[in-house]
Amino acid sequence: MLLTFLFIVSFISISFCIYVIFIPKTEEEKEYERKQKEFLDDGLLTDPETGAKITLEQAESGHWIQHDNEYSTVPESEIEKLYTEEQKNAERAVNYLKQSRVYKKYKFDDKEIDFLEKSNILSKYDNWSYSNSFKIENNKGFVFLPAIKYDDNGVGYFSNEYEESQLMFWIKLDNDFGHYYLREKENVEKFFDLIRKDDDLDLKNYEVFTVKKTMNIVPLINILKHFEKQKELEIEVIESNLLIKNTKYINLVDIQRIEEVIKNVC
Repeated sequence: MLLTFLFIVSFISISFCIYVIFIPKTEEEKEYERKQKEFLDDGLLTDPETGAKITLEQAESGHWIQHDNEYSTVPESEIEKLYTEEQKNAERAVNYLKQSRVYKKYKFDDKEIDFLEKSNILSKYDNWSYSNSFKIENNKGFVFLPAIKYDDNGVGYFSNEYEESQLMFWIKLDNDFGHYYLREKENVEKFFDLIRKDDDLDLKNYEVFTVKKTMNIVPLINILKHFEKQKELEIEVIESNLLIKNTKYINLVDIQRIEEVIKNVC
């Protein structure tokens, strides 16, 4: 009796395993496997939810947003379905970058990521990632969207974690200009500047923090003067690199106004 019972149990187990192994796949599963194989053959992976093509290095990188689909723009009809004007403006801004002949899709290497991580602009955040990075024609630099993150270490419903995709330009300069970090002046700083000016560089609307002085002070001032009337920006000069980041959600207006300033700088 026991042997008969064991035989039946074994037969059922084997039958179940055979069924699992040879169970027919759905059409959706077959289509997904076909696309995944196609992308792997090209050296790329695909996100099953978005269809975005990414390299293995991008997937493993802690500084790459995997849902960045570099091969398509969002139609205006779909943009209009978004809930907020902020979201709509952001999608239009990304479309502008992707459609531009000036910007070519680009992925930062480890050395470039290390440089950005050490900048004052990005190092002050709890974390950051990036998407939609482009190289500017004629080797003038790059433009990308840093997703900056604040985290108050709260738990669950009490967490005040905040993340926002912003806009950043990285422009290559011809000379070594030391290291300076600039942000908009607060009202109290404007007041004290009326009494005593203590910055190495005198800019009306920006507080200047000197990390490393430069011998090329006059040409540096000539460059930064172009930003004096601009608001809601952070600026950093690191040797022959000029970093410019806005301080709010990515939008087309900020892209175009920074482009206008850069024309006078380069």
